[in-house]
Parts: sequence; structure tokens; C-alpha cells
Amino acid sequence: MDYKKLNNIVGWTVFAIATITYFMTIEPTTSFWDCGEYIATSVKLQVGHPPGAPFFQLMGNLFGQFAGEAENQALMVNALSALSSSFSILFLFWTITALGVKLLGGKKNIDGAATVAVLGAGAVGALAYTFSDSFWFSAVEGEVYAMSSFFTAAAFWAVLKWEQAVDEDPHANKWLLLIAYLVGLSVGVHILVFLTIPAIGMIYYFKKFPNTTRNGFIIANGASILILALVFAFIIPMVLKLFGALEITFVNSLNMPFHSGTVAASLILIAATTFGIVWTKKTNKPLVQQAVIAVMLIVMGYSTFIILAVRSNANTPIDENNPEDAMSLLAYYNREQYGDWPILYGKSFNAPYDRNKPFGDGNPVYQRGFAVLKGKKQVAAFKMESEALAYVEEKGGDLKVDGKYLLTDDKKASVPNYDPKYQGFFPRIWNDDPQYKQNYINIMNIKDPDAPITFAQHVGFFFEYQIGKMWWRYFMWNYSGRQNDEQHRYELTKGNWITGIPFLDSIRLGDQGNLPEHWKNNPSRNTYFMLPFLLGIFGLYYQYKKNNKDAWAVTLFFLLTGIAIVVYTNHKPFEPRERDYAFVGSFYAYAIWIGLGALGLWDTVRTKLSPMVASYLVVGVALVAVPLRMAAENWDDHDRSNRYTARDIAKAYLDSCDPNAILFTNGDNDTFPLWYVQEVEGYRTDVRIVNLSLLNTDWYIDQQRRKAYDGEAVPFSFKWHEYVQGTRDVLYYRDLGVKGRWDVKDFIQFSKRDDSQVKFKTGGGKELPLFPQKNFRINIDKEAVYANGVVDVADSASVLDYIDWDWKANVMTKRDLMVVDLIANNNWERPIYFSITVGNSPKAYFWLNDYFRLEGMAYRFVPVKYESGTGIDYGKVDTEIMYENLMSKFSYGNMELPEVYLDETNRRLSYNLRTIFGRLANEFIVEGDNEKAVEVLDFAMEKMPAEKFGYNYFVFGIIDSYYKAGATDKARELTNAFADHLDAELDYFRAFDREDRKRAANEWRTNLQFYQMLLQNVQVHDQDSVQEFYQRFQLAAQPFGNGRG
Repeated sequence: MDYKKLNNIVGWTVFAIATITYFMTIEPTTSFWDCGEYIATSVKLQVGHPPGAPFFQLMGNLFGQFAGEAENQALMVNALSALSSSFSILFLFWTITALGVKLLGGKKNIDGAATVAVLGAGAVGALAYTFSDSFWFSAVEGEVYAMSSFFTAAAFWAVLKWEQAVDEDPHANKWLLLIAYLVGLSVGVHILVFLTIPAIGMIYYFKKFPNTTRNGFIIANGASILILALVFAFIIPMVLKLFGALEITFVNSLNMPFHSGTVAASLILIAATTFGIVWTKKTNKPLVQQAVIAVMLIVMGYSTFIILAVRSNANTPIDENNPEDAMSLLAYYNREQYGDWPILYGKSFNAPYDRNKPFGDGNPVYQRGFAVLKGKKQVAAFKMESEALAYVEEKGGDLKVDGKYLLTDDKKASVPNYDPKYQGFFPRIWNDDPQYKQNYINIMNIKDPDAPITFAQHVGFFFEYQIGKMWWRYFMWNYSGRQNDEQHRYELTKGNWITGIPFLDSIRLGDQGNLPEHWKNNPSRNTYFMLPFLLGIFGLYYQYKKNNKDAWAVTLFFLLTGIAIVVYTNHKPFEPRERDYAFVGSFYAYAIWIGLGALGLWDTVRTKLSPMVASYLVVGVALVAVPLRMAAENWDDHDRSNRYTARDIAKAYLDSCDPNAILFTNGDNDTFPLWYVQEVEGYRTDVRIVNLSLLNTDWYIDQQRRKAYDGEAVPFSFKWHEYVQGTRDVLYYRDLGVKGRWDVKDFIQFSKRDDSQVKFKTGGGKELPLFPQKNFRINIDKEAVYANGVVDVADSASVLDYIDWDWKANVMTKRDLMVVDLIANNNWERPIYFSITVGNSPKAYFWLNDYFRLEGMAYRFVPVKYESGTGIDYGKVDTEIMYENLMSKFSYGNMELPEVYLDETNRRLSYNLRTIFGRLANEFIVEGDNEKAVEVLDFAMEKMPAEKFGYNYFVFGIIDSYYKAGATDKARELTNAFADHLDAELDYFRAFDREDRKRAANEWRTNLQFYQMLLQNVQVHDQDSVQEFYQRFQLAAQPFGNGRG
């Protein structure tokens, strides 16, 4: 059988292995983070967060057509990721074999032994990447990164196909045109593939100019990077800018209908492309013609963004940023909602404003709307034409309605301008959020946080944190080993990379000779003894030795998808989650070297053994030592089959609410999974989810004012022109001497006024809205409270006549204003809930926490005042409702099954359940029902066993409640098991030398604090065990002295 057939057979065999692996370990439903949003927007072709992923959504929708039942839609979108990933593995295999053949001098030198060696090398590299930590993680969930990897792999493989064909096939440039189309399509998924352009460019240069010169090499590199810049910063955004500029010109200046500028821009592009193709053909300029076609294919590829505008005009329930026209689509693609950050030049984290000009002007914001004109003067503006016509009919007179792009925010003096002394090149220490500022100070040991940050400090942070922690650590996770899946914040015991070789790990992480068993047996602890890393290093050396041109191309691939992303994203300390998925392109490039490393080993030993024997021996050993080892280590913590926690926790949030409720959420993980279960599974669509993070935007308020499925519109009283961007974005408190309390309805009416009495002027002359009173009163309509069942009969006597509400801040954002407006106008007709994960302070709950009743995963706002606890302990527990929800209504996603692995995110979000179980049990104890309290606690430990969920802060409430309920034996058993874990960990720290113990001080001190908390519980509740447990504590704490180690 010839080499070509074998290359295809083995390649598809590797593809099959990857596909089977990913299908066996795929998550059957939604996951946390963005997956719920991506699945929901794919299934119903809705509009997700900027910059959008329309091609991913189209493909997800196609796969969803084969789901059958609604519950299988998520599985099919996840299968799209799985197949995208296994095709990436196929292209990786063929990439390695193509490069490997070149290292051996071409196909003419590929005999039987070389065939085995080359194909084996491809299998080693491709399967190593198949089972790598970060890539496998993305392969089994409905996110864009798997498909992004597919485009990256396909584009690089395609240029190698061009290289093979160009000398013999006159149409070989079709491969380059395919790359252009892939680049365009990838914009509708993720732009990672852009970063392969320089590597592709160098493959092209080396093929076309085999006699490389130094100047030619430099020019080729510069040209390749310039092409990347042109595609990223010019072709993609400038086409959208053309559409936007023509649209606003045609509509506002030429008085033409909406979308006329968009049609004109489309015709211009078609005409320009047609002219370019015809002209280049007539003048016999084939390279220029192909460049024109390539640009056309890029534009065609990312024309999938039209889908977003089409669906946005349909006002889908999920319609983020409302990109319904060329103007808003440009802002959407540019991610203007998220702002920008410095990359190569900018401010430091402590930069003060420039004294002479503290603010500059931003880009004005235009929104499609309808102006009511009297002559040429605009007297009113509306979002909908029907509203404008109704206004004209009501007012009468010489008024007319004109569709325009309305200037809603001129953005004058809106962009901070900083002191030049605090600005400079390569700003890495830049984010001025207080939590990040302190982390910068701690990591870099900044002595004077008010002094300008030096270039050396910026570079130091770049290497120490951004390279060291946010790339190198992830890279070594994949090819050396991973300590565990805990998020790393400079702890010695969480999220580090390891080798599995004790003496090497001990150098960085302290003595590894006495690891606690529960750490050693943690499924997410994976060790490869650096074998993949070392094999890749040898492959890198081997490729540079044999073919430094290809090696340079792969190096560019590696650096641009790794270090360049680090430079561009400019990560701050610390991110909400680990970001390893962003760097899989560089891990892919390194897998090429892993494969070539196996080939290099064969090339080294074949002269000492029979070449055929050497090929089988090297390939066999490499397969066992690298991909098989990685598969064996990684399978248990990458197997998501039968895990339903994200879906079931989402349903628990919704099931905590009465019918027709309004539920306030705040983050990704208490919003996106809820969107999924409503949009895809049609579950509890009567509940309106209101994400507080999005409520500062006018487009989101628009959506909330519309009915969605069974959910009625949220009863905001503000109209579009009263909250559109640029209007009431922030209200500022000014003490105007207003005394007494202000009825909240009167406050809302005041805030809607536009006269000079509700505004103040800044030093720069800009008018801003104000509010002169922070003490509000909500008058209670008791009849409405009783009629709508807001409180139980038992609590009816406790219903207040009014709620005195103190606003403890000097600003009120648009989000705040909308919450106040809802509470003022709802009149207890619809239940209002706040997710228990909205925040940990009264401010996060708008200082309403004294009026909360806990009914599950949400607090209900009620007109009864309760003694409020702290953190998650706000409000009174409704035992009847809570018991029904926790014990009967909620499902727990198979989290209790030993074979279902829960990663750090799943465990952390499940801890909230532990807490509310403890609160319910404690309330039963207060009511004197110890039997039910123990039943609840037993059920909690059955569903969330400590052996799986860990012994941590969230266990204390369970222990305390067991004691209070009289279940002393159970409390004692849990206490001793907790202490066993603490003993094991303290024994581990005890073996550290003085320096390592100092580095781990926060960790062992936390353990001692936990031990003290256990002891205090025993002292209060278990006198029979006090002496014994005190001695145990003393024995554990003694080596650490007074806490200084």
C-alpha cells in the first residue's frame, strides 16, 4: 500500500480515536460560563454577546435539527464542538506527517520503515494533543473555542497542501483562496485563526524564494505581520465602517429610508470586486486578481454577521446589544460595550487625570429612531414609529415624523485623559479597579503605589504574572502535569504546574514527599513526568537542525498564538476564571514538535538498529509514554458524561420563584444556564430573568419591556427616550436641603424631568442629572399584598405600612434607577426575587436585604422586616417552601455519583446549596423540629458528600446544625473527618523548610483557623470530646508555634 493511502487511513483512524474519546466524555447538557448562552443563541438563532459568533450559531442550529427532543439540543451543539475538535486532530496529524516527510528529504526517501516512523510521529503528536488538558476541556462543551481550533488547524494544513501542489498543479493557489475563505468564516466564530497568517506567509515565502537572504527573511516576516494587521485592523472593521458611514449619510443627509446606505455599500463592494477581477484579467495580473478574490472571500466569509442583524430586527428574547443596523453592528463587532485597554502604550494603574484636560471626547452614539420635527427642529424622539405617530396625533399642529439615526450620546468629555507622567510604553500594570490595584502591589511588591510605574516594573509584571502565570503555567499543565483544578492565586497548593517527579516539584512547591492522600488521589491531579514537554523540545531541536525554515514558521505559529495573545489581552490579576482555553493555538503548535520529536528519535536510533525495528520500537514507546499516559491521567477529570449540574442548578433558581416572577441575577453562572433552560428546554418561561450587569444598557431595558414566551414584560415606567444611552446614565447626589423621606413614586417622577432643576453643571460646563434625597419611603398597599399572596397568613400581622429605604451611595446608575422604578410601580403584583449569588454585601442588594425571605436559591422581596444576617445569610427562611424546594422539587445533576466528576466551577457553585441546606436545618432547629433538621442535613450530605465536595468553610454550618439538632454522633463524625484532612495537610506543610513554609503561610494558617473553628464548635456543643479534641488541636498546631510558622 502506498504512503498516500496509509497517510489517509492512519489519519482517519486517529480522527476516529479522538471522536470516540470526545463523544464518550461529552457533557450531555449545558455547562457553566458562556455555554448556556451559546447553546441558546444557536438553537434559536439569537444574538449573543459581542463580538458575536454567527457562523458557530448557524452550525449549532444545523446540528440541533437532529436533536429530536428539546433536552438533546445541548448535546448536539456540544457534539459540534467534539467533531470540530476531532477534525482539528485530523489536520494536525496530516500537518505533522507533511512536515515530517520534508525532514526526511521528501517522499522519494520514504521507505517502509520511514513510513511507519512518519505516520507514527503524526499519531504521537496528534493523540498527545487529543488528550491534552485544555483542548479536551473545550472539545466536550458548547463553546466557540473548539471550532476556532478547527479553523486554525485547517488553515495551516491548507498552506502545506498548497506547498506540496504548487510545483505541479497550475491551480494550486486554490488552497490559498481556501485559506482566505476560512479566515473570513472564522470571524463568525473566533479570530484565533488570524494569528496563523504570519506562519502561513512564511511557508509561502520559503517556497517561492528557496534561496533565502537575511533581508528577504526580514521583509517576509514584516509583510506577513502586515497582512495580519490589514485583515484584523483594516479589512474586517473598515468594511463595517463603510456600511455604517454610508448608512448614516444616506438616511440623515439624503433623507433616504433605513438600510439604503447598507444597500449602497453592498453594491459598491460588488462593483469594486467585479471591476478588480475584470481589470486584473484584462491586464494579465494574476497575483493581483487572486488578492482581490481573496479579499472577496474574506468578506463573503464574515458576511454571516448579516444573520445577527436579521435576527436582531426580529427582536428575539436574547438580543444582546441589539445590532439591528450597520451602525450598531459596527459597535457590536468592536465590543464597545466592554471598553478598551492599553496594549503597547497607555496609563499605569495609579495614573491621575490630566489637570489641564481630564477628559476627551469619545465616538458619538447614534441609534435608529423616529424624530418628531416642527419645521427643522426636533421636539421629541421615539424608538418606534407607532409611538412617534401617536405623539403627533396627541399634540396636533404642524408636526411630522422622520426616520433618522438619532444622536443619543455625543460622548463629549467622556474619555478619561491621564497625566502624561503616568503613561508610557508597554503598560502592563494598568487596571485601576481597587481589587486589581492591590494585587499589582502585592505581586510586584510596589513600595510606593502613588509613584509612576517604571518600564522595568511593567516588564517585570509581564514576565512574572502574564507570561509566568497566564501562559507558561497553562502550557506546562498540558505537557508536564497539573497539580489540581483549583484556581491559582499564588498558592503553593492550587493550580500549579507539576512534573510528578518529587524532587523537581519540591524545588518550586515545597517538599512533595508527604502529600495528603486526598490531594494525591484528586482526579484533577495529572502527571506526565514532563515527557510530552521533553519530546517537544527534542522535536523543536530536530526540526531546526533539519529544516530551519519550516521550524521558523511553526515557531511563529507558536509565539503568535501564545505570547502575542498575552501581550494583546494584557491580563489583570486575577481573572474570574482560568484562561488556558485562549492559548490552545500555541499548544497545538507545540504538539507538532511532539510528533516531530518522535520522528527525530527514530532518525537518531535507526542507524544503530534495523530501521524497521527502530520505527516500531520508537513509535510504540512514544505512544505509551506520551498520549497513552496523558489519556490515562486525564480521562477521569475530563469525563463529563452524565453530569447535569449546570442545568439542574439553573432549574433550581427558577423553581425558587413563584409563577410570573421577576428574578434579578448578576453574573454569567446565575444567568446563562437559566437562559438555556428557558430558551431551549422551555422550562419556567413565566419567570423574567433580569441580569443586573446588563441593566445599565438601553437595549437590555428594551428587551425587558417586551413579553417573552410566558413571561410578561417587566413593568418599568420609563419610556425609551427617558433611558436611551446618554440619558440618565448616572444620577449624582447633590444635597439641596430636601428634608424628610421621599415617596419612591415621587422620586421616580422627579427623575423623569428634564428641566434645569434636576441637573447640575460640572466645572467643564456639562449638565448632569442629580437626585437631592437619599431617604425613600415605599408605601405598602396591604390589599395588594394579601390578594397576591406575597406573605403567608402567619406573617400577615407583620406586614408593614411602609418600608423606609435608605440609599447609601452618592450615585445612582441606570441599573439602580430601573430597580427603584420597578419597586415603585410593581405594587406587589408580581413576585420579585434576587438570586442568592447577586453579591455578598447589602449594597449588591440595593440595601433591601432586611426585607428578604429565603425560599431556595433566591431571596423574595416582601413587606416584612426581618433581622438580617450577613453575606448569604440575609432574610428569614421560609421552612415550608424551602423544604419542598430542596427535598422534592430540586434535582442535583447526579452530583452525588462517584463516577461523575465535578470540576472547581461545579463544586464552587454547588457550595451555595450546602449553605442553604444548613440555613433550612438551622431554622427547623429554631422552630423546635430537630427531626426535620437532621433529615435535611442527612439529605444534604447524601447529595454533596464531603469526600467529594471537600472539607471547607461550607461544612461548618452543617456540623453546627447537627450539634444543635442533637445528632451529636453525626456532628462528631464529620468533625473528626474534617480534622483528619486538616491533620494530613498540616503534616504536609510541617515538612517544608522555613522559606517554603513562609510562602505557604496563608494556606496553613487557614487550616489552623479551621481547626480552631472546629474546636470552638466542640467546646460549645460536645463537652465529652473537648479534652481529646483540644489535645489533637494542640498536637497539630504546635509545630507552627504562634502562627508565624
